Amino acid sequence: MRKTITSITLGIGLLMMSGCTPTPPTYDEVRAETVAVLTQVADMVPEPRSIEPNESFDPYPCGDSLSLGASKGSFYTGQWLIFVDGSFDVTAFIDQFPEALGDGWRSDSLGIPVSHPQVYLVRDSPRMSLTVEERTFEGRRAVELLAISRCGTLSEDQRP
Repeated sequence: MRKTITSITLGIGLLMMSGCTPTPPTYDEVRAETVAVLTQVADMVPEPRSIEPNESFDPYPCGDSLSLGASKGSFYTGQWLIFVDGSFDVTAFIDQFPEALGDGWRSDSLGIPVSHPQVYLVRDSPRMSLTVEERTFEGRRAVELLAISRCGTLSEDQRP
């Protein structure tokens, strides 16, 4: 038994040294994963609707002390406002999550009480968080989506 455990341990060590560890995703891949989820949720909102993505976020380092991370790479932040008409029941829309997204998603707590409808969702694989909440922006009602991707590696031309 001891010989078997030693052989397995040695084999795993050799695989790790030879580079057979999983390749981390690229920033473009994690961005695409996140945009796909944002699109999935936006498509659940019936017409009439107006979708306004916020493209002002730069890649944020996963190892930055402010993000409490220790990983290499950067994460993508996707923020979309989906403007709806007055008849749309935003609270009922938010109440359908996480079931509406399917397996792998769960509700979690941000630990911050809010006075408006909101749900914070987490998916463990591939890792992502998504907040869905009701907003009023410039007098217009909206569903706000805020998604944070897992870490991805930046290409040379994406690095600051």
